[in-house]
Formats: sequence, C-alpha cells, structure tokens
Amino acid sequence: MICQVGTIREVHHRLMQEGYRVSECALRRWIREGKLPAIHTGNKALISYNKVLEILEGISSTTLTAAII
Repeated sequence: MICQVGTIREVHHRLMQEGYRVSECALRRWIREGKLPAIHTGNKALISYNKVLEILEGISSTTLTAAII
C-alpha cells in the first residue's frame, strides 16, 4: 500500500470529497492527543491519509459494537 501524505487541509478536503465527515479541528486534536502521527515542517503538519482512514474505521467499528451491546 502506498502511503499518501498531505497537509491537514489537503487530507481534510480529500476526506470530504470521499464522503467522510471529519473536521480539520478533529484532525488537529488527534495529532495533539497522539492518536494521529504527524511530521511537522515549519508551521504545517504532514499526515498520512491511510492512517486517518484506519482511525475512522476504528471509530466506526467501536461505535457499532457499543450500539449492539
């Protein structure tokens, strides 16, 4: 799998285009909390699109499991 990296804004726009409802603030919070690894270059953070999808899939499965129980 190819690692697709972009800025928070770039990844956010791609997520929105693909139907994922996640805000830039949420991405920044996940970085700050250590849930989403980032490489900081100057005043920008580079993040992996694939890692964001992994996090979103984990949230979805956790929410689904909690709803079933």
